[in-house]
Amino acid sequence: MAKHLCRAALASALLLLAVGVVGASASSNGMFVIGDGNTSAGSQVTFWGAQWWKDNSLSTGDAPAGFKGYAVDVNLSTCTFTSVKGNSAPPPDGPLPPVIDVLVTSSVTQSGSKISGTVVGVAHVATADGYDSNPGHAGTGSVLGFVPCGTAPDSF
Repeated sequence: MAKHLCRAALASALLLLAVGVVGASASSNGMFVIGDGNTSAGSQVTFWGAQWWKDNSLSTGDAPAGFKGYAVDVNLSTCTFTSVKGNSAPPPDGPLPPVIDVLVTSSVTQSGSKISGTVVGVAHVATADGYDSNPGHAGTGSVLGFVPCGTAPDSF
């Protein structure tokens, strides 16, 4: 457990250097996503997979089945993301680092092949083994901390 906490502290420091303040910069880099009903510390989450829409709770209702949990374009200035349905949004190859930052969303909608979402925060997630970029191999882990969109990442 201490090993994961040290990694979480390192991830927080790297996030501070890279982003500054959540919401103060835009990113074209993709990020994994979890639902806002899954943000309590210790919660087991699925951030990537064929059943993402079933495994994540959103405060505004259900996500479309075509969303697998990876946001292609992220804009933390406007607290939004966009993606595309299915396997068209290729996430990074595995293995993943022991701790990653994921977006937290309250809403995911689909219009044609375009998927859009509202970012309500960023969560630190300790990753579990078994991830693969194929959505049949879910990316899972446990939440270590959460900060709302627009707050300093050292709030973890």
